[in-house]
Amino acid sequence: MDAASATFATGELTAWINLAAIRHNLRLVRHAVGPDVRICPAVKANAYGHGIGVVLPALRQAKVDMLAVATLAEAIELRELCWTGGILVFGRPVPGSCTADACEAAIEAVRHGVTCTVADRSDAEALSHAAVRLGRRVAVHVKLDSGMSRAGLLPADAAALIGRVRSLPGLCVEAVYTHFATSDEADLSYAWRQLAAFREAVACIDVPIRHAANTAAIFRLPESHFDMVRPGVGVYGYWPDPSVPPPVPLRPALKLVSRLVTLKRVPKGQAVGYGCTFLTQRPSILGLVPIGYEDGYFRSLSNRAVMTLRAGSVRPATVPVVGRVSMDQTIVDVTDVPEVREGDPVVIIDDDPGAPNSVAALARLMNTIPYEVTCNLGRRVSRLTVDTDT
Repeated sequence: MDAASATFATGELTAWINLAAIRHNLRLVRHAVGPDVRICPAVKANAYGHGIGVVLPALRQAKVDMLAVATLAEAIELRELCWTGGILVFGRPVPGSCTADACEAAIEAVRHGVTCTVADRSDAEALSHAAVRLGRRVAVHVKLDSGMSRAGLLPADAAALIGRVRSLPGLCVEAVYTHFATSDEADLSYAWRQLAAFREAVACIDVPIRHAANTAAIFRLPESHFDMVRPGVGVYGYWPDPSVPPPVPLRPALKLVSRLVTLKRVPKGQAVGYGCTFLTQRPSILGLVPIGYEDGYFRSLSNRAVMTLRAGSVRPATVPVVGRVSMDQTIVDVTDVPEVREGDPVVIIDDDPGAPNSVAALARLMNTIPYEVTCNLGRRVSRLTVDTDT
C-alpha cells in the first residue's frame, strides 16, 4: 500500500515524512564537511513543519552532534521527547522579559541542560546565577552580528563580552557563531564580507567551536565550515531558493496526501468557489479535497496550483485547482480523469522535486520560499513516517 492509499486508515490529511530521505540529506552534509566537523541540524518551527517527534528518530540514526531550536520551549519539548544530546537555543530565553522572568527562564534552561545563545551582559548574568543556584557548569554560545542586523552583538564588542562571560561563575564559552544573509544568492560577495568580518572577530578569541554555515553555505562556501555547521532546510530536502536547482541531490522528505471527499457534476458556465473567480468552460466533474488555508494550503494557490490524482487503474493524473482555496476545502477539476470516484487518493504536495506540485514548485507559484510552504502546515495535518529509499 502506498502512502496516498494509506490515508484511508489514518485520516483525511496526512503528511508522510520519509526518514530515509532525511538520513540521505544528512549524508550529503557529512560528505561536504568531512568527518571532523560537527553537525547541528536546525529543528525549529516543529522541524520546519515536518514534526519534531516524527523526524527525531532519523536524527538519532544519523548521530548528529546537537540540535538547534529558536526558543526555550522548543528545547524543553526536545527533552520531553527524550533527546539527550546537546541543544542550542538561537533566541533569548524570554525576549524582552523583566529581570525576574529572565532569571526563571535561565533556571529552566540550566535545569534542562540547554545551551543558550548569549549576546549581552544581562543574559550571561542570569545564566550565571542559575548555574550557581543549581550547582552546574553551563556552556554558552556567543552570537556575532557579522552583517545581518538581526540578533547578535557587533564584532567589535565580542572580546569584551566574552571576557565578561568568562569571569562569571558557572559559565564557559563553548562557541562563537554568526549567520549568513545571502549565502543562497547567486552573488556571494556579501556572504564573503560577512565571513571576513567573522574571521577577523574570532581570530584572537580562543573557543572550542566556531560555526557559521547554514544549508547554502555548507555546499557553496566551504571556507565557512569551521568546527560546526547548522543545516536547516536542506535536512528536509529543499534548497533555500526554489528558483535554483540544488547543487547536490537533496531528497524532499514530505509528501502530503488526502482524498476526494465528494464529486459533483456541474454544467458549463458554473461559478466555482468564493468570489466566482472560475467559470467552467464545459460540463465538468469537480472534486473536493479537505485542505485549505487553515492547513497551510495558501489562498494564493487558487486557480494556479495542481494536485495529483490516482483513480481506478489509470496512471496518476495532474488535476488543476479551480476557484478560490477556502479555509478548509479546495476544489479540483477531475473531468479528464477516467474512473474517478469519491475516496480516490490525492497527492497535494509531492516528494518528487520535479513534480508541478512539489514544495519548490508551490513556493515558486506563491513567490516565496520552501520554508513557508512546509512551516505553515497546520494542526489538522497528521504527520506519520515512512522509511524507504525509493
